[in-house]
Formats: sequence, C-alpha cells, structure tokens
Amino acid sequence: MPTTLTSAVVLDRVTLAWPDGTVALNELSGAFGGGRTGLVGRNGSGKSTLLKLIAGTLAPTSGSISTAGRVDLLPQQLTLDTSRSVADVLGIGATLDAVRAIERGDVDERHFDTVGDDWDVEARATAALATVGLPDGALDRRVGELSGGEAVLAALIGVQLRGADIALLDEPTNNLDRDARARVHELVRTWRGTLIVVSHDVALLEELDDTAEIYDNELSVFGGPYSEWKAWLDTEQAAAAQAETAARQLLKRERRDRAHVESAIGTRNAQGRKAAFERSAPRIVLGAKKRAAQVTAGRLRVEANEKVDAARSAVDTAGRRVRDDDTVRIDLPDPDVGTGRRIATIGD
Repeated sequence: MPTTLTSAVVLDRVTLAWPDGTVALNELSGAFGGGRTGLVGRNGSGKSTLLKLIAGTLAPTSGSISTAGRVDLLPQQLTLDTSRSVADVLGIGATLDAVRAIERGDVDERHFDTVGDDWDVEARATAALATVGLPDGALDRRVGELSGGEAVLAALIGVQLRGADIALLDEPTNNLDRDARARVHELVRTWRGTLIVVSHDVALLEELDDTAEIYDNELSVFGGPYSEWKAWLDTEQAAAAQAETAARQLLKRERRDRAHVESAIGTRNAQGRKAAFERSAPRIVLGAKKRAAQVTAGRLRVEANEKVDAARSAVDTAGRRVRDDDTVRIDLPDPDVGTGRRIATIGD
C-alpha cells in the first residue's frame, strides 16, 4: 500500500482514555501525508476523536502528535451562533470592519494594524462564497438567515480562507441536500494543502488522493481513493479467508496425525509387553528395550504436539486477518434531508 512520502501528521503511540476509564484510542501510531486523505472506519472506531486530537481540542492521555503547521477543524456537530455574521464565521469580521472604517475616512492606526496586507479581503471572501452559491452581500447576512447547507458551506469557506496548513473536516456532507453536497464535493476536489476528511459519503471519498482507515485500533493509509482501497481490501479479505480455511484444514490433519501417533505408540507398547511376557530374555535387556521405546514414543509425541501447536498458531494468525464486520459499510444519509435552517446556541 503506497503512501505519501511527506508526513503532515505523525501519531506516536497515541492513547486517549475518558474520565470513566473507557479507552477511545490505545497506542495508535501512523502518519497522514501532505495531500488529501479520506479517513474511514466503523462507528466507534475513534475517527472524530482522532481529528479532535490532531486539532488540539483534545489532549492525549499518552503518546504524541506532531503536525506540520497550523490545524483547522470543521467539527461534525457544527454549532454556529445564529446572530453572528457570515463574515465572523469566515474569521474575517474584524478585518472587514477595519477596511470599511478606513474607506469611510477613519485613519485610526489600529485599523491599519488589523488589516495588515488583507486589503482585498472582501473581494476574496465574496468570490469564495460565490463559488458555493452564496450571493453578493452574504458577508453581512446573519447565520440565522442561512439554510443548513449554506451555513456548512460558509463554514467550509472559512476554513479555506483562514489558510491553515492542515484542514480537518468531520462528515461535512451530513444532512445536506444534493446541491449543497455537490458544492462541498467541488470544494474538496480543488482543495490545496493537507486535508483529512472523515466521511461516509462514498462520492466525496472518491475525490480524495489517499484512504486511511482505523481498524482494530490500528491506522493504515492506502495510496488511492476509496474505490481502489475497497477493491484492495476485498481482495485481501478473500485471500485471508482462504488462508484461514487452509490453516484450519492443516490443523485438522495434524490433529489426526497426532491421534495416529498415539495409536501407534499404544500398539507398540502392547506388542512389547506381550513379547516380554512370551520371551525369557534377561531383565536388563528387556529394560533397555523398554527405555528405548519410551524415548522413541516421547520424541514422536513432542513432534506431533509441535506440529499441532504450529498449525493452531497459523489458524490464529490467519483468523486475525479475517474481519468480523464484512468490511466497512458506507451508508449515505438521505440526500433530501438537511434543507432547513441550522440552529445553534454556541458561537465559536
């Protein structure tokens, strides 16, 4: 499985335990490359938790996380204060206010400090919002005036405009209608920089360069989009199942051979006792033959048991490769859900 050579995020034995002692992630190690990666895994595998750890909104119980630059996270449960302006959601509210104040003739030095080199902030933001279908004047609208899809798209544009080196998106197309989902897909398709996306949206995952998976508390990264990773996984699982079947057949054969060995030893012992009873050989000779037979029997038993143990170990090894969840299920939400307003109570 090829992976991107340059690592933007490196995890070293990262463990997170909740206050009640429940372990969410246990010594997870791995790396994300500098491109666009889709992160998949079973529900409860720790995908969202991992994004929060990378973003720094959660601290690991042990282990370390290194990132190549600033990180920006768009969480799954997007909560936006409905009274805030879209400009504030984008993170440019203060800069935009300063530019407009200067344009009105206010030459307070603080305005110039706030603007810095971002004199074209309004034009850039307006153009970016237009790419996702928000109209002119959207910067001054309140979040409460937007639909749920528009609010998510505005938040995504905010992540893009803030220009963090690493962007993390957690289920960005959940509960969006078809049009909003298509616009998110286009944003992701043209995204520059490091991007890690947790999603169940197969079409979105197909837009990404790499596919990472958390499974059985291990992180693996495949160099290709979801469909290529899924094809590889299906092939690998078929081979794993075949290897397990072969290992079980070998174990059955070795157990049968061990039974034959025990039967042969029993027959030989019986024949030896009969011969000793019928023959008048010196006791020392009979004793030597008995000891030799015992040594031979012991050696045969050890060899037979070692073969059975090796076969049993092979079954265990092959069995660990075979998944118990029939690979990862990806279920899309209803594409017609999520056209209403996004109501939230906390601003950030």
